[in-house]
Amino acid sequence: MAKISNPDPASTGSGAGLFLTFGASLAALLIGLVVIFAATDKGHAFTTEALRRGEVERQPQVIPDFALQNGAGGSSALRQLLAGDKKIWIVDFVYTRCQTVCTSLGSSFQQLQLQIQQRGLQGRVGLLSVSFDPVNDDAQALRDYATRMRLDPQVWRIVTLASVQDRRRLLDAFGIMVVPAPLGEFEHNAALHVVTHDGRLVSIIDYQAQALALDTALAWSQ
Repeated sequence: MAKISNPDPASTGSGAGLFLTFGASLAALLIGLVVIFAATDKGHAFTTEALRRGEVERQPQVIPDFALQNGAGGSSALRQLLAGDKKIWIVDFVYTRCQTVCTSLGSSFQQLQLQIQQRGLQGRVGLLSVSFDPVNDDAQALRDYATRMRLDPQVWRIVTLASVQDRRRLLDAFGIMVVPAPLGEFEHNAALHVVTHDGRLVSIIDYQAQALALDTALAWSQ
């Protein structure tokens, strides 16, 4: 008659321990996936900027008012500027000394300006560049930028904040991330922001998607 041996208690305990460890790891993984799923808008977005874009698309954001200065040395409030011509505005954020992403933004706006001119849309869509560097971007710097980028004032305007104390509030309102860089420069993200004449941010679009930005602005101008 064959003898049935009892399992080794040590090996049994080891197997149970491995099973418990595996179970705990699996549970932690599932919990982590649930957290990520919730934090990334049900998996639709995996960056802060993408989350912000989705949030704005679902619920347009009323932007705060800010004091601005233009290249002629005049001043106005942001809401006043937006409401003046009853246009839909495509807004970007720059500083005039920038040689990196701002150059790409400028090229995007140049292409948009040309499209607006060719299609006779000056009365419906405007372009607004806002400098977040009022310390260096005085009236002369704004004028130099306008000349360099060949701004048509009927289409494209550039302004700067009147007070550097407003920078953080402005950037937060539009979801712009700015990091100081060497030599007094900045690293920052870039996008095209569609804003209504009554001061609502209704869409944030990749700066290379000029056609989409223009179509979105036109849809809101109906």
